[in-house]
Amino acid sequence: MSYVYELSMSEVKIPRKKTPKRVTSTMKKEVIQACDYLQYTLPFSCEDCTHFSASNETCTLGLPTEHHLKRNQEKSYFLSGKMALCRFQEID
Repeated sequence: MSYVYELSMSEVKIPRKKTPKRVTSTMKKEVIQACDYLQYTLPFSCEDCTHFSASNETCTLGLPTEHHLKRNQEKSYFLSGKMALCRFQEID
């Protein structure tokens, strides 16, 4: 066997960079039909929830609010037709 053949057949271990673990779980965005968005008054943002503290824009349950604020929800909907709905939303 030639030296070149042995090098090509040898198993070379390439160090791979590990990706860091996610801090939070991935947020699933739901598709909202345009006719439903226009016809119904959907409670889709933190501002519509009883667990929302408007003074400092936080959730009393300790959940992150950045993706669920009305301004971000509307921006996401107008760009993609999807919204990140909160599973713990309590409607008044």
